[in-house]
Amino acid sequence: MDCDLLIQNGTIVDGTGGPSFAGDLAVRDGRILQVFQTQNSDRADLQAARTVDAAGLVVAPGFIDIHSHVDFNLPVADHPRLLSRLLEQGCTTVVAGNCGFSPAPLAADSPHLDLIHHYLDFISDEPLPLDWITEDAFLSHLERQGVAVNLAQLAGHATVRLSLWGEDYAYPGDDEFVRLERHLEEALDQGAWGVSLGLGYAPGLFAGTGELTCLADLAQRRQVPLTVHLKAYSAVSPAYSPFTGNHNLRALREMLDIAIKTGVRLQISHMLFVGARTWDGCDQGLAMIEQANERGADVAFDSFPYLCGNSTIYIAFPDWFLKKAERNFHNPLAKARLKLEWGFMSRLLGFDLDDIQLMEAHRPRYRQYEGLFFDQIAREMGCSLREAYFRLARDTAGRAACLLHKYNGEPGRDGPLRKVLTHPLCTFETDALLFSRGLANPASRGTFPRAIQLFNKELGLLGLEETVAKMTGRSAERIGLTDRGIIAESNWADLTLFDHVEIRDNTTTQDTGARPSGIRQVFINGEQVVVDGVARPGEKRGRVLRRNG
Repeated sequence: MDCDLLIQNGTIVDGTGGPSFAGDLAVRDGRILQVFQTQNSDRADLQAARTVDAAGLVVAPGFIDIHSHVDFNLPVADHPRLLSRLLEQGCTTVVAGNCGFSPAPLAADSPHLDLIHHYLDFISDEPLPLDWITEDAFLSHLERQGVAVNLAQLAGHATVRLSLWGEDYAYPGDDEFVRLERHLEEALDQGAWGVSLGLGYAPGLFAGTGELTCLADLAQRRQVPLTVHLKAYSAVSPAYSPFTGNHNLRALREMLDIAIKTGVRLQISHMLFVGARTWDGCDQGLAMIEQANERGADVAFDSFPYLCGNSTIYIAFPDWFLKKAERNFHNPLAKARLKLEWGFMSRLLGFDLDDIQLMEAHRPRYRQYEGLFFDQIAREMGCSLREAYFRLARDTAGRAACLLHKYNGEPGRDGPLRKVLTHPLCTFETDALLFSRGLANPASRGTFPRAIQLFNKELGLLGLEETVAKMTGRSAERIGLTDRGIIAESNWADLTLFDHVEIRDNTTTQDTGARPSGIRQVFINGEQVVVDGVARPGEKRGRVLRRNG
């Protein structure tokens, strides 16, 4: 046989942003053997083991989730059950290890593994054994087990820092900090694609400019991206003292200045403007990024096409409280101060605790509240809104996962969402935490169909070719993937076939786990993993992608 698979009669959107064309493509040994334009090709002698008729369908590269957290699902043997949500929306490759947290690397003989389990328990659906230390050991574990999607892994600053120094958030000194840098460099040598920062959470929340500059220098020296969850995404936040300017713009400026100084390839994670009083700063924030690039920086960003996003229940707690959280939860004065600050911030921000929905409680006694907003939970509990939030945070030790609304707008006022997601520097992400229980993040089900439905079909703000490029080729380029994300000869055959007329996201606020429409077939490395919109159970056709081989 000349090829294993021949896809015929489709409309090929190749992921470059260039014009689509009617054509066919042949696959052999998992790679694209040849791409044919229908009007000027002759395949009369081509023999295929299998032929797929893609008439009426778009043939696109498999979608790439540039900001994922499924590295905390992948070590579990039956992870394909959860990851079917990604496959069924056309996703074939994930970039994981984001927001500073990754399962590896860890410091050998760390005395802080219990603390790391505490932090990572929020992200993972099941407790992870952490019976690896190095990046190589973690990736080798996944290679032996098999993975449902292709994985490009980042090395998380927070995980390494916690394993070295626990909850000592002070800068350890230049000589000691070399230990952290050594672990990150070793992870890059063993296949990691970049370094990630989670500055909205401890310990990254407490990292000073000097520490962040050192990490940017490291990434620049190794020519890898530095991804960063900023310290603040709202005009008022727990990250800074009140009356110090717009906190989100201050956090953005901190990282832009570092990018200009070091030349690092900076990828800002989930570009967000949270709360009604923050939305007016969208134009200024985007302009700041454009100006940084005009000054020679290399900055881009990613985001999701929803007005909500997931985070830990601790996201609403200020840094002073979290530094000694266990003690402060039982300190009446600290509790009183916290609630006063919450009230103060809600008035300044245009966002309150009743804009937060409980996703996954992590405690059986609170599972009855999953899917409810916190004002509803307060009524069920017979207490105030702030007391209900405080109790769940305390009793779950911060492990509860929440869905926060008023991200980049609200229904009927979504100007920031449109500006961010259609910006030329933006690529698409899910940022979805995957749990087998509780409320699903709608992004885990519908990010890519929704991007096409909303920005291309309904609003007409993006052409189809540009929309697809922002979820395939552009994402691959930012991370450094050279043989995925674009339909071209010799590239890996990650392919998503969808009906452009029917593709849509079916999630709602009440039903966040609805399967999308219009995704017909998905192939990973030339193997079919989705048939008529439904993932084949148990398939592990992905690959662990190691940088430099």
